[in-house]
Amino acid sequence: MGINPLDRLAEAARAWGEPLDEKTLSGISSYLSFVREKNDSVNLTADADWEDLVLKHAADGVFAASVLRPRLPAAPRLLDLGSGAGFIGIVLKLAWPEARVTLMESVERKYRFLNAAATRTGLQELRVLNRRAGSGAALTSYELDHDCVIERALAELPEALRLARPLLGPKGMIAAFQSEDPDPSEPALAKSLAATGVTLLESCAYRRPGEARDRRLALFERKED
Repeated sequence: MGINPLDRLAEAARAWGEPLDEKTLSGISSYLSFVREKNDSVNLTADADWEDLVLKHAADGVFAASVLRPRLPAAPRLLDLGSGAGFIGIVLKLAWPEARVTLMESVERKYRFLNAAATRTGLQELRVLNRRAGSGAALTSYELDHDCVIERALAELPEALRLARPLLGPKGMIAAFQSEDPDPSEPALAKSLAATGVTLLESCAYRRPGEARDRRLALFERKED
């Protein structure tokens, strides 16, 4: 019998310096079970296999917590931009309870799921917004001045930076999941960096449990005004 995926996630989390206690693992399990329960009716993800949910999706949220925790305030304001099923934002919140997390999702059915998931988890300081970034509507206080905006599969990196930049606070960061190291000299990315006034701070390599190649969480910071 293979190792329980949650045990494999816990082992990876320890290696990343983000150990998960039993309460956190139970919360992750409950949330992912809710994803599976609602997936057929809401069409949240093509990766409904339990191992994929834990070792692919939840693992990314845990790794984000391990990278951001030492770089941000103790109770940061975080925005998960284009949340989808909430894999990054909700798992990050479960791993880092002090963080104040907002989930922004434009698709109505996914927004309704996120509201239900937020209620089910009972987490405090977890908000859900039904909004498309860059839509031109007036920004609310919940959308501005974040310590970090996080995105995974939102758009190509140059466009993702453009959408995330207006939502940052004065010393805010953007955390973007990537399959390869970003190249700041690549023309489209260089143009976006110049236009948004952000710069690549670090590209953090990691491997999900069981994978043979590195992925990256690229961190960008605002230039000094």
